[in-house]
Amino acid sequence: MDTGVEGVPAGKLRSVVTYLAMEAPPPEEPPPPPSGVAITRWRAMPTADYLRLYHAIGDDWLWWSRLTWDEARLTAHLAEDETEVYVVEAGGEEIGLIELNLRPAPDIELRYFGVIPSWIGKGLGGWMLTHAIAAASQHRPRRMILNTCTYDHPGALAFYRRRGFAVTHSEVEIVDDPRLVGLIPRDAAPHVPLAGRPRADGAGLSPVSTTR
Repeated sequence: MDTGVEGVPAGKLRSVVTYLAMEAPPPEEPPPPPSGVAITRWRAMPTADYLRLYHAIGDDWLWWSRLTWDEARLTAHLAEDETEVYVVEAGGEEIGLIELNLRPAPDIELRYFGVIPSWIGKGLGGWMLTHAIAAASQHRPRRMILNTCTYDHPGALAFYRRRGFAVTHSEVEIVDDPRLVGLIPRDAAPHVPLAGRPRADGAGLSPVSTTR
């Protein structure tokens, strides 16, 4: 079976997931937001609003894992005390997302982090990450953890390392291409070639390790 990538079945994508941790967050308050930008914690964020922003930010980076959840599961997740969602707004538009997961206590995970495409490269990332670190530090975690993968922004790994995160380990992940199983638009992430033929049985994502 010709897959286009040696050792990877047709319809699947292979990526390297890199895990990072920060054991001693800097004791600093986040700076004031840039002019015209605000950040708000959304408690029990409506599922439709969350998914709209998740797609707007994540489609080009092939974010898929929340899209496999049914509405009841996602609604319950967003209402949990262990989930903290922060939304960045500018000019009445939602442009950025921070999602912290307090469940892997005593660690805290930065689960999702990003801005919509039109705001990439405008210097917002550093301010957002400082805010995320400060929010996590209020819970006095042992570590703050996160992961990034091959299909994230090419500067993501270096960005996190500059901000004080250290690589702990990496692993390979193989999943169905989310564009071929209908989770995100087929023309999303044009820089990543479609992974060959879609699955004939129409099955959903079946990762080797679920990290995205």
